Amino acid sequence: MKKAIVTGATSFIGAHLIKKLVEEGWKVYAVVRKKNTKEKLLPDSKQIVIIRLNMEEYGRLEEKIKEPCDVYVSLAWDGTRGKERLDAKKQEENYKYSMEALKAVKNIGCKLVISAGSQAEYGLMQNKINEDAVCRPNTEYGIWKLNYYKDGMDYAKQHDMAFKEPRFFSLYGEDDDERTMILSILTNMIKNMPCKMTQCVQLWDFLYIDDAIDGIIRLINIPCEDGVYNFGSGDIRPLKEFVMEMYQIADSKSQLLFGAISYPDTGMVNVCPDISKLQTQTGWKAATSFADGIQKIINYRW
Repeated sequence: MKKAIVTGATSFIGAHLIKKLVEEGWKVYAVVRKKNTKEKLLPDSKQIVIIRLNMEEYGRLEEKIKEPCDVYVSLAWDGTRGKERLDAKKQEENYKYSMEALKAVKNIGCKLVISAGSQAEYGLMQNKINEDAVCRPNTEYGIWKLNYYKDGMDYAKQHDMAFKEPRFFSLYGEDDDERTMILSILTNMIKNMPCKMTQCVQLWDFLYIDDAIDGIIRLINIPCEDGVYNFGSGDIRPLKEFVMEMYQIADSKSQLLFGAISYPDTGMVNVCPDISKLQTQTGWKAATSFADGIQKIINYRW
């Protein structure tokens, strides 16, 4: 039986990934915070072993896991939303604890690292962007995510470990955080409440969670290059078009207040990933259209 260690186990990505790994017969060491209240999101399976450690304790992973493991999936990271993205101290701590975890799983025997990345590592984008683009992150979150990718990759190479970073742009799904753009706007649309938004002229790409999980599984199972892999659907349009599609599917009577919210001081973000590397290296492609994904959310929540 193959064995995986997953930090951030009850996160949006983590819970979905662990469900899929269990379905494929993996034993999973699911690392959760000591005061975690979301363990119910994980499957009820004897293949899952819960490890309770806070991030600052990740260096102790080798004390908790007494058998060699094959894959380490790094999904834990604090301060991914709002003003915390600009908190240099918090973001540097994320980097420090993530590096400590990487050294611990090396000692456990992991030969493959899957580390969740973010479009924030690129910085402001205007056009379609591939993995060879020069990164110019403009938030502390993006800066320290990029630092971890670079230093984690160097450490992995020095210790004969493969290192792959799925770099996520904009995921969505039924059980995502209610503060996300899609769920917050869709909730208002269902209730026929006013929807306050930016002008929504920025380009965007949304990827449904099940398609993202399929991509991660392929990075694990299929021999492919180390490095960054952009994760998007390939459906790039002005954000306003996605909003109007949601509006029609929800059959909403909401007032759409485009321009009611200003763009952040850090600038307007375009989300335009070139996903050809993931497709070429693994044969992956998105299976869920945006319309189908939104309908699934509505059916699940309302």
